Amino acid sequence: MPSASRSAYLLIVLAAVACAGAPDPKSVDDDALRAGIDSASNRLLAALRTNASDSLLVLMAEDVVLMPPHEPVLKGKAAVRTWYDQFLTQLRTSSLTIADREVLIGGEWATEIATFEWGLVPVGGGSAVIDRGNYVQVWHHEPDGRWLFAREIWNSTTAPVAASQEP
Repeated sequence: MPSASRSAYLLIVLAAVACAGAPDPKSVDDDALRAGIDSASNRLLAALRTNASDSLLVLMAEDVVLMPPHEPVLKGKAAVRTWYDQFLTQLRTSSLTIADREVLIGGEWATEIATFEWGLVPVGGGSAVIDRGNYVQVWHHEPDGRWLFAREIWNSTTAPVAASQEP
């Protein structure tokens, strides 16, 4: 191989090796976005597990929309705060497990889909209940880099049963 051809060949091989070893910028961005969503989602779950309404609401967009089962749609943080504070006068979370979680990212939006098992204890005493179901949450990536919870709908796949009645 002539020297000029050999040099050109080496440049092509070196360029191919360099490109093959470089991370795909889109992949790096997707990984960072996913890590941000995972972090926000974990903080949301921690707030639910500890019955911390302020910690929960700081993760929500001002125009948040919640669609709880068997209830009217809640629009805005004020409506969610009223609903959740009322919820906490009746029930407290004793456990919350998420499974089959999937996150789909599209631009500045992400959709989280999963199943849940939520243990709830009546504030006034009585048997704990276990609720199982599915949810869809929509997250928005804010200009400051935070992911805020914007929309959610959830349902129960079974009627809640007292924990002592578990099979």
